[in-house]
Amino acid sequence: MVKSLRFVTLALFLLLLTVGVVGAQGESVLVIGWEQEPPKLSPWADNTFGSLIYGFTNRDLWDWDVNRQIYPVMAAEIPSFDNGGVVTLENGNTQVTVNLREGMKWSDGEDVTTADCLFWHELMMDPTKGSVQRGNYPDVVESFQVVDDYTFVITYNKPWPDWSNDAPPSCYLPAHVLQPVLDAEGTIDNAVFGSGEGVVGYGPYVFESWTVGSQITLVKNPLWDLEPAKFDKVILRFITDTAQMLNALEAGEVDVTFNWSDDLVDSYSAINGVEVFKTDGVYGDALWMNVGNYKGTGQPHPMLGDPLVREAIVRAIDRATIAEELVAPGVGVPKSWTPEQFWAPDLPFWDYDVEKAKALLDEAGWVDSNGNGTRDKDGMEMVLRFFTTTRQIRMDYQVVIQEYLNEVGVGTQLLPVPSNILFASFNDRGILDTGDFDLAIFALSSNALSPAFSAPDWFGCDQTPNAEDPTGKNGWGSCNPEFDRLDLEVAQTVDPEKRLELAHQAQKEFFNMGFWHGLYLRPTWYAFDTTAVVVDENVKNLGTLASNYFNHIEYWQPAQ
Repeated sequence: MVKSLRFVTLALFLLLLTVGVVGAQGESVLVIGWEQEPPKLSPWADNTFGSLIYGFTNRDLWDWDVNRQIYPVMAAEIPSFDNGGVVTLENGNTQVTVNLREGMKWSDGEDVTTADCLFWHELMMDPTKGSVQRGNYPDVVESFQVVDDYTFVITYNKPWPDWSNDAPPSCYLPAHVLQPVLDAEGTIDNAVFGSGEGVVGYGPYVFESWTVGSQITLVKNPLWDLEPAKFDKVILRFITDTAQMLNALEAGEVDVTFNWSDDLVDSYSAINGVEVFKTDGVYGDALWMNVGNYKGTGQPHPMLGDPLVREAIVRAIDRATIAEELVAPGVGVPKSWTPEQFWAPDLPFWDYDVEKAKALLDEAGWVDSNGNGTRDKDGMEMVLRFFTTTRQIRMDYQVVIQEYLNEVGVGTQLLPVPSNILFASFNDRGILDTGDFDLAIFALSSNALSPAFSAPDWFGCDQTPNAEDPTGKNGWGSCNPEFDRLDLEVAQTVDPEKRLELAHQAQKEFFNMGFWHGLYLRPTWYAFDTTAVVVDENVKNLGTLASNYFNHIEYWQPAQ
């Protein structure tokens, strides 16, 4: 098997350079299979595989380990009530004081200071400065005060128990690089930073190159002041096909693969010299319905806007059997988008019931009037455009769901597309953000640390993206004012018991919207070539949140 730790002669170097997989003589190289090429880096695009790159290059104030325990990175310590970093003001609002470690350097040699944190705050507070995801930040942050180069105070305008993970302060973008772009153009939307050019970070690795369609190459950051990276170079190799990814590991073309589905455990485990393990995931693939943003108009969908039709479609699909057969035995179907530990005990769920599905469609007025096998109404055939990424398990799901829906007279057009097209921003004509779909399968991670949904950004009534405000992420047009109200109350309730009670109510209102339907909750699987990487506790101390799987990459060691 080809090793990632390669000691090569000049002649071999010149030969293999054409395929871009080797390093200089004596250089240790780690090649990771990357299943999706991001359209841009975060925050320019909301794509997990773009965010994951920052685990190598741009760390932030704090992070979470495999047990979901918080630890400081840029911050000198985690603020808390005990150390005085978190206080409740007389009006009940939350205030947090953060102290940065001194002596940190960006990869270009500039100091990391609170100016970088202030840049992020000002970007979050003003939507004209960039079409980036802001979440709850501008709604819940009252003020941001720089005390000195290494201390700042952020004050929320309400009690805010999730300050560390929902609308937190952030310092991961360098102000000295991006502020000039903002000053010149009034926005950071066109900054080349987002496309991988001129990336400056605080992390164990720095960008060397981004070869579109092929790979991203990262090299060790000599200015990183924490645990030094053990590999000299990391290559993120874009391999979008599931079978090709498996073959690449077996052939020694990559050293690590991750995020593949449960049904591939046996195949990966059978490869000689490969160790397989998993961490608890936060991603649940689901069937999403465009209920209120038909073709980007912000109007109800002519079919899916009817709650009877939404229930009928879900009733027509045997989600439990599909998960058992396509994923793995024992894989459950999630009842809600939030993590299971927060679920209401009496949370509703639509079971598989073909006759019920047919009756609901009849009641909604969708019948097969011309005998062609597809229901119609007012001259419109019930044929739905069904999108997903090119991930094999999702395309398999599409095919099986199509068969189930055909049985009740609902037609579908299966449209698997590259992830960078499906998840692109509104301004980049992303399919989801522009509402240019009917059904879709994809995973959106919930907050594993909180029972709150963060309704205003992803699911809120006023967050459907449009030309005037392209920053919202609710491309499916869901809207339930009572859900919005409850979720916002969950987000600012400090008492744990009261908070969970409100969260259970919010989950039921979320269910009532009927646009999200769980398919399966997947763990995050990893496969390591043990001849390339030492698979020890440092490797297995992977993050479990949406964007921190490589938050300990500097500890990974080349196999000798």
